Amino acid sequence: MTHWIEAMCEPTQLILAWQPAALDAASRWRWAVGLLTPAGSDIELRYFEPGEEFESFNSGKKFEDLLGLGYLGYPALSKETSTHREGVKQALMRRLPPRQRSDFGAYAAQFRLRDAERLSDFALLARTEAKVPSDGFSVVDPLDPGALQCDVLVEIAGYRHYLKDTRPVQVGDQIQIVAEPENAFDPNAVATLLDGTKIGNVNRLQAVTFLRWLQLHSVHAVVERINGTPERPRIFLFVRMRSTDLRAAA
Repeated sequence: MTHWIEAMCEPTQLILAWQPAALDAASRWRWAVGLLTPAGSDIELRYFEPGEEFESFNSGKKFEDLLGLGYLGYPALSKETSTHREGVKQALMRRLPPRQRSDFGAYAAQFRLRDAERLSDFALLARTEAKVPSDGFSVVDPLDPGALQCDVLVEIAGYRHYLKDTRPVQVGDQIQIVAEPENAFDPNAVATLLDGTKIGNVNRLQAVTFLRWLQLHSVHAVVERINGTPERPRIFLFVRMRSTDLRAAA
């Protein structure tokens, strides 16, 4: 059964993220490198600078470690300029197929967007993450902790490390999402469980919002899509969050 996003959360900010190309676990960290916000008809990009803010978004990791992995900033948007206010939307939207293309509807359907032509460009970037295979950049929607309802398609982080611990995941499997305060690396971690066994985590840049949702609302998740390769499988969950007050009213 295909699920479609019905409750759309319009993002107010997005995080520009970067991963190096190397496949070893130590260097596959998804670094938060900047903040994207709507700015009139464009988008503002503010790069995180070395120090407290950068480390807060990257679990205490140092900016020097990022540079050591070959990070050079987003192409055409020099990291030597801390804030860009022109040309950002144009640069990011090139990562998506044009809306006028005949196959745009099929592209949008991969992200369970039925009426994508009505989305703002900013929301479209949020829902697709704007990934391309060539440069390691993507955008992450930290989601709205104050939302009362939201549907979102999210990828399980770290699934390949748990393959041996559980049965193969199948489309349609119900997944439990739970707080994981005992996590040795991140006390704000949120785990994904299949039949009670951990199979990965929620993206750490969205975990704080998920913690809030789990405390206040009803959160259900189902395996919606499986792709990738045998060496690096990718599991996507369709998550439906509803306020318990809204559910009672219905």
